[in-house]
Amino acid sequence: MSKRHAPFLFELFCLLADNRRGEAEVLREFLSSLGINPFDIIIVEKAGLLRVLVYFTDRILAQKARRKANTFLHGKVRFKVRKIRNESWKVKTAKNFSIFALTKRFDVVPSWRRRAYRKTSRTPIIIDSINAFGTGLHETTSFMAQLVERQAQRFQTFLDIGTGTGLLAMIALHCGAKKVVGIDFDRDAVVAARRNLKVNGFDPMQARHGNIETYHTQKPFEFVAANLITRDLIKYKRQILATVSRGGFLAISGIMIENAPLVRKAFHARRLRCIKICKGEQWVAFLYQKAL
Repeated sequence: MSKRHAPFLFELFCLLADNRRGEAEVLREFLSSLGINPFDIIIVEKAGLLRVLVYFTDRILAQKARRKANTFLHGKVRFKVRKIRNESWKVKTAKNFSIFALTKRFDVVPSWRRRAYRKTSRTPIIIDSINAFGTGLHETTSFMAQLVERQAQRFQTFLDIGTGTGLLAMIALHCGAKKVVGIDFDRDAVVAARRNLKVNGFDPMQARHGNIETYHTQKPFEFVAANLITRDLIKYKRQILATVSRGGFLAISGIMIENAPLVRKAFHARRLRCIKICKGEQWVAFLYQKAL
């Protein structure tokens, strides 16, 4: 889908109450299952409401997605489609993404707000993206960033599975990692991650196209981060664990609270010890350490 050249876009959207964040993420997962690029699915909060948004250049495709989504929701919430100007989408999305504190140490700064950023003792990470997905706004990304920061200077190599915008990879580099690899099955995500790495002064080629199902490394990593949906964490558990070195750390998230027991059971192993749990209103993240 090209947003840059289409004069008009068709906005597929629905509104949810703020206390239904879990449902918003279920919708994101469902829309992704329809073949929609996860980077084209936006969840923003405004005036006490959550807006789930997707943009299409083709009205027919937007209407097909609307029908499927409404069938999936059984009438409880309804998606609608409206036609907007492309530039309106850019401006509206940019307004919903401002400078914010991600962790105790790091700030996330949209590239178009970097001139407004006042230097402090905190470390800014520039995100050159107008899409909220993967920028740190979501609770699970924040948890993962905290877990990486928590182990600063305790790892030299870092693997980011599903790197998205490359945010966690950049945090790892700031936290002492010398070798960083970020993989993502989505080529658009790799382009975005490489752009963000370059903007922040890092080697853009550390972001690579790849899938954990087929990814192989000659030497395991001292820290592995996997912010994936519960289904994929469990499905690819063996492949994920194979990338973690002895004594290394594994941070996982993308787990709704009700799914936490399933994940704990799946990752229960004699050589794997849970050393930290981050728990929010709807989501949870785990930090494990592999035995020597």
